[in-house]
Amino acid sequence: MTLSEQVAHAVPEDLSALAWVVDELRRTLENAHKALRKQVRDLESVPANAETDAASLAPLQQARALFHQGAGALDMVGQVEGARMLLACEQAVQQLARRARPLGGDAVSTIERASFALLDFLRRRLSGKEVSPLALFPQYRDVQALAGADRIHPADLWQADPHRHGAQLALHEQELGMASGASGGPALKPDVDTRSLMEQCMLALLRGPVGPAATRMSQLFAGLAVGAAGQDTGKLAGLWSVAAGLFEAQAQGRLEADVYSKRLTSRLLAQVRLAERGQFDVSDRLTQDLLFFCARAKPGDEASAPRLTAVRRAFGLEGQEVVDYEQEALGRYDPAMIPLARRRVEALKESWSAATAGQAGLGPSLREQVSQVADSVRKLHPEGDQLARALDAAVAQIADASAAPSPALAMEVATGLLCLDAAFDDADIADASFGTRIHQLAERIDLARHGRAPGPIESWMEDLYRRASDRQTMGSVVQELRSSLAEVELQLDKFSRNPADRELLVPVPAKLSAMRGVLSVLGLDQAGQAVVHMRDEVDAALAQGRDPDEADHAGSRALSEPAVGRLAANVGAFGFLIDLLGVQPLLAKSLFRFDAGSGRLEAVMGRGDSPSPADAQAVAAAHPAPSAPAMAGESQLIERVQSLAQVAGD
Repeated sequence: MTLSEQVAHAVPEDLSALAWVVDELRRTLENAHKALRKQVRDLESVPANAETDAASLAPLQQARALFHQGAGALDMVGQVEGARMLLACEQAVQQLARRARPLGGDAVSTIERASFALLDFLRRRLSGKEVSPLALFPQYRDVQALAGADRIHPADLWQADPHRHGAQLALHEQELGMASGASGGPALKPDVDTRSLMEQCMLALLRGPVGPAATRMSQLFAGLAVGAAGQDTGKLAGLWSVAAGLFEAQAQGRLEADVYSKRLTSRLLAQVRLAERGQFDVSDRLTQDLLFFCARAKPGDEASAPRLTAVRRAFGLEGQEVVDYEQEALGRYDPAMIPLARRRVEALKESWSAATAGQAGLGPSLREQVSQVADSVRKLHPEGDQLARALDAAVAQIADASAAPSPALAMEVATGLLCLDAAFDDADIADASFGTRIHQLAERIDLARHGRAPGPIESWMEDLYRRASDRQTMGSVVQELRSSLAEVELQLDKFSRNPADRELLVPVPAKLSAMRGVLSVLGLDQAGQAVVHMRDEVDAALAQGRDPDEADHAGSRALSEPAVGRLAANVGAFGFLIDLLGVQPLLAKSLFRFDAGSGRLEAVMGRGDSPSPADAQAVAAAHPAPSAPAMAGESQLIERVQSLAQVAGD
């Protein structure tokens, strides 16, 4: 993938907003963990029979406030599931504060693992990985149990809108009812006889086998859907149809029954009892849970499951990935280990490069650095020990021999370090393929160390070098843009202090033209248009200086105050854009829009498509001067980040 293709890649919605808050969120959670650990130490030094007061629990309250602030920031940037995780942490801390001996090391570890899983989840999303919020459920379940929550359910982390689903229940009532009655079953009413049959089926479901009982339950709820269709029962007909689809999935073995799906049967029976008494209100939570399991059904023959198929089509549930929410796949390590490991790998890469070039006297530093890298690899991956030992043996061989490594060994060690560095950047550490690659790299290093040919490089290794080259190129591009922008800003600042000296503007158009060329290569058309507009304004000011009549007419000021404001605002916006290119290059294209009417480059938060003229006017009205400081002062999002930082620093 070329550099321009990287930047042109589609960016998921709201990741631009997430990129603004994730670093501050990480620091906030680290401070919350420090506060919890401090509380544990303080309580350990207090006698067991001593009473605790509000002052002695201050670190606990600080941690609760930090989790609350973090949840608010995530909710504002559209990361609802992440916000729920932090709210659960807040509730857990609040529950612990009510106890006489409120905190222990196990409880803190549970909360920390929840934070680690969340940061891992967000890091993967920002790296472009497809990861379901359901992967957060193991840690979410543990922290909810710590909080004493009444309800702990994986559907709480499912990306669904129960209110939208409630509207669709009514909208698709006829379609679902027709599918429910496709088998020709009779219409039923929610009466004692129907409920009695359902209770018998529920007992059969608990005892097994599931198939016959689930088939009968599907037929009963399909009959209720047909009976309620067209009647003034609110959204009950749609609810019964969804339930019929759920049990049809169980009957055909497309949905395994677990403790969460089994509880739905009793909740549905409670809904039937309410319908018997003429109460037709439908629980949004029950609707969401039913749809959650319909979405989890395995692919199969649609013709043999008309009720399930109708539900999945009506609510757009096809093609959703089935995630094992019982497997703990996130948060296996402290995210703070990643930057530390990256610094260690970078240091070893530099020393290894010097050693391969024949530089002497590097033995002690190489031994120390490879020991640190090996320690990080072992902590970050359960199968990292083999690669750690291979790297350690390779460095020891060179350090003991006091000679440059062979070309083959130099290449293999460099590839191993590059693989580690790329894994830290791309959030691939926990992937199954990473463990396989670790073994391959270790074997190749050992072969090269013993003077044997490791064989041709793998295709994934070629891709690894290509991606590393792209990242290095992007770093050079960012540095060039930053340097050009700094010179433009310097000249504009000098001119603002001495508006009569138009010669200060002479270098600016050339620098802006150079920036436009780079932005065009990256595919940042909106930013390129902003640069052209800036260059035109500066050219117009210089033209006034060359024409004495125009200069006398315009006075001593070559640029009007609105033009100066636009240039300053655009310089600020470009500063943020360039910083973002260096961290998240895929976000830069979708985050910024050039408004030709105002002549300003503006940040549009959380949008993946081009804004309409009305949207652009609204953004312009909300952010009249979108430099980085101005946006921080006026955007609700940045206010939340600033609040987060303030609480984290207290």
